[in-house]
Amino acid sequence: MKKFLLFAIFTLLLTTSTFAKARIPIPVCFPCEDIAVIKDLPNDEALLQSGSYLNLGYLYEEYGAIFVPVWNNSGRYVLVNEAKTAYYDLSEEQLAEYKKAYDLELSSNPLSFWKKIGGKLVILLLLVLIIFVKTGSDDDDDDETKTPE
Repeated sequence: MKKFLLFAIFTLLLTTSTFAKARIPIPVCFPCEDIAVIKDLPNDEALLQSGSYLNLGYLYEEYGAIFVPVWNNSGRYVLVNEAKTAYYDLSEEQLAEYKKAYDLELSSNPLSFWKKIGGKLVILLLLVLIIFVKTGSDDDDDDETKTPE
């Protein structure tokens, strides 16, 4: 009997770990760093770094799930290479020099509408849909219980 119990426990543990590896992970960011290229700067020798020209980017932290951004914070302007594999921080003085040299107009949050507000709208619509379905199903049940006279 002990051998059977040990065999059953061993089999259960083995199959559980096997099935756990087969799961598809849900992409969740709490937080993830991301870089958005804001402006392609001219291919100038001053912007050549490690064989790649640099562009103006915006580095920020993003909170989200399943490729839906919910919240962004801690954004700052950086210089980023074309492949987005390396970035270089900019001081306020350097950023002012680039704004003047390349005639740039920079906002405090240059991210797209989807990155700023889109995820919040999707979550709001999902909540409204869930509330609508929950309240709508109660009304349908009341109609079915009434018998015609």
